[in-house]
Amino acid sequence: MISVVIPSYNRRDGMLALLADLRRQEGAEFEVVVVDDQSPDDSVEAIRRDFPEVRLFVNERNGGPSVTRNRGIREARGGIIVGFDSDVTLPDTRMLEKVVAAFGEDGGASGLAFRILQPDGVSEDVGRWWHQVPPGSHAERVFSTSYFSGTAYAFRRDAVVDAGLYPEILYMHYEEVELAWRVLDGGGRIDYRPELKVLHHANPVSRRNQVEVFLKPRNQILLAVSCLPWPKALGYVIPRTGFQFCKSCAKGYLPDFVRAMRSAIDLLPRQLDARKPLKRETLARISKLRSGVDPLGEPAGMNDAG
Repeated sequence: MISVVIPSYNRRDGMLALLADLRRQEGAEFEVVVVDDQSPDDSVEAIRRDFPEVRLFVNERNGGPSVTRNRGIREARGGIIVGFDSDVTLPDTRMLEKVVAAFGEDGGASGLAFRILQPDGVSEDVGRWWHQVPPGSHAERVFSTSYFSGTAYAFRRDAVVDAGLYPEILYMHYEEVELAWRVLDGGGRIDYRPELKVLHHANPVSRRNQVEVFLKPRNQILLAVSCLPWPKALGYVIPRTGFQFCKSCAKGYLPDFVRAMRSAIDLLPRQLDARKPLKRETLARISKLRSGVDPLGEPAGMNDAG
């Protein structure tokens, strides 16, 4: 069975639209698990009223996307986790059936990265394309990847549990990167599947400014400390932090950058305690994935999905 896990925060209309799309799904056995992160709007009441079949949980306090997704995964009953953000819609009424088929095609896949399109249903949402190959040549192809977007994805439940779930210390931003790396480090594989299409309606409630000026520079440091051997960690952090510093000076948000650095320092002891650098083989594998080929599995890349 599939468990569809959706974090909810202050997006009532988007959530109701997504749940309506899920109600129309055919060809797959599934449950829907929604975890509300203390929304200030009436999302909880609306879901309870209009979608009584949904398993709805409400956090005791606002914990952020990683905490909220993790709770949904822990509450899930299915062996496959499909995750959506509440600002997507599903144009395909057989989306979940296709997820089951994609996992059944090749038992080696641990996770599936979906194709995320803009609301017109044609243009790629390039802001969520962090794969190591360019969308122009690969958006229509199946390939192995070291990344998935939390906007829309699927995993075998055991794979994400064994990988440690989303890193809650990051709150949001880069949490998918670390989880993907941990899945690969455990010997798993993530495939991008272009037939699994969602439409992303970039919601104005999203915290883009907070991400860019605070969470991004902070979480780059925390990610490197958690996952990379020290030489690689320094090589990862120094140019990125320097760039973020220059950017903050140029755009007038230096106090936010300083606040981000202080937060990183405050969280550093916890991150050092949890530090688990990726295996050398995993780092080599991630580098190899730039070609769209996974050296530990069949080269998923270069197929046309149709």
